[in-house]
Amino acid sequence: MQLQLDTPLELKSLDDATGEFEGLAAVYGNVDSQGDRIEPGAFAADDGLEVPILWNHKSDPIGVGKLTNTPAGVVIKGRLLLDTEGGREAYARMKAGVAKGLSVGFKLLDAVAGAVRRIVAGAIKEVSLTPFPANPNALVTAYKSEPNPYAELTKYL
Repeated sequence: MQLQLDTPLELKSLDDATGEFEGLAAVYGNVDSQGDRIEPGAFAADDGLEVPILWNHKSDPIGVGKLTNTPAGVVIKGRLLLDTEGGREAYARMKAGVAKGLSVGFKLLDAVAGAVRRIVAGAIKEVSLTPFPANPNALVTAYKSEPNPYAELTKYL
């Protein structure tokens, strides 16, 4: 399994208390470490759906996110529950760049078997934040953080 820890995260200077992030939860067209390729539009029916966010596919939700189908795959705009221990820990790991992978848990509706299983249709049930995504391109791309209160002062030093 290949993990791309060198992929940069975009830091958006906003309110740290929100736990908000964005990322590509499911990627269309490439083969993941499980031998699956998600065909374009396989999760198009989930466009606009809100799903729970889990840590590593474990059952306790750490957040909630809204899905958007795009030509590249399914984008999630999520918010971690920072008033829970799991949400705070996941957010700290994400901000540190240790866990920026995303993975979808889904119900398989249609697939074509072969050396590479082609997922033609599915229904996303959850998205997990994980350090080891099956698809190395399924990553958090941005999160929001508290602005530096001294940023304006440092330009004078």
